[in-house]
Amino acid sequence: MQQPVYSIVQVTDQLNIGGAEQMIVMLANLLQAHGHPTTVLTTVTPGPLAVKLHSSVQHINLGRRWKWNPLTMYRLIKVLRQHDVVHVHSSYNLRYVYLASRLFFLRKPIFYHEHYGDIHINTTVAWHQQWIYPNVIFIAVSRQLAGWAIQKIKLSPKRVFLLQNTIVKQIAQHANTLLPPYQLLLVSNIRRTKNIEFAIELMKALNDSRQGFHLTIIGQVNDEVYYGELLKLIDHYLLGGYIHFDHHCSNIQPLLSSYHLALHTSKSETGPLVLLEYIAQGLPFLMYNTGEVVQQIQQHVPDFIMQNFDITAWLQTIGSILRLPREQTANCLIELYEQYFSPEAYYQQCMAIYKEGLKR
Repeated sequence: MQQPVYSIVQVTDQLNIGGAEQMIVMLANLLQAHGHPTTVLTTVTPGPLAVKLHSSVQHINLGRRWKWNPLTMYRLIKVLRQHDVVHVHSSYNLRYVYLASRLFFLRKPIFYHEHYGDIHINTTVAWHQQWIYPNVIFIAVSRQLAGWAIQKIKLSPKRVFLLQNTIVKQIAQHANTLLPPYQLLLVSNIRRTKNIEFAIELMKALNDSRQGFHLTIIGQVNDEVYYGELLKLIDHYLLGGYIHFDHHCSNIQPLLSSYHLALHTSKSETGPLVLLEYIAQGLPFLMYNTGEVVQQIQQHVPDFIMQNFDITAWLQTIGSILRLPREQTANCLIELYEQYFSPEAYYQQCMAIYKEGLKR
């Protein structure tokens, strides 16, 4: 279907390693590939994921040092005025853009993309959300976020859109044979709601019952105190030789074939985006029942989704998954990706939101 050729600017503070930032980069590259003049504007610093933007995507960094500098705000508005679509990510960036738009009279609709991952455990409404959100086009990454916006903030359903996350599958070389010791993977930034201590407890139980399990945890440290607690717990259980942290990896898809199984122990998610990467590369996983992706796939892989945090149940299920034929499991997961999460479908949904929002 032929789409209007909008020019689009996405706004964030910096392109750090995280799910929302990965979506910004993916969307920018996807829009540019479809012929839309595309800009990513970072207000503070480029961040490590900036290098993943295609060379044809314009990247502007304002280098903001003082948040309320009116000159920097004016430079921001000058860029926004040059584009048809203003697409802002994350609440703190929306506050900044909205204030600047009021001060410098920006007369454009603002598309606000909400990636909040803890909506399952925190549904409170902040004062700025009550004030600003009714004045934007609200894009939710999950049905629960869309429902929260309509029910709690009282947004009109006509101004709330659902755009579920996706990823671009990479061509990756797959290992021919995986033999014990079993290599487990957990990809998550280090913060408390990710419930990483449960994975450590699980590792203790696994290595108490039978030796030979290793866990790699890939993610940046968002909470130093929590990270210190995790290190102490690892030392307490004498698991230092079995658990390894990697804080620098920004591209996991090429690595996934080296692991037997991925774990995801977070108590609350909107995606999780990393689950799509497991599915795309055919890596079996075991995770708690949370997030939009789970809602879409659980009927196909119910044995990969846990309803509680009972250690014994997780141990039994891990054993069952590891006994499954690896190639057959991988093919089933890859088919799920192709069926539900293609970038082309994501592009068409995004364009439909832009077209509808620009009518208002």
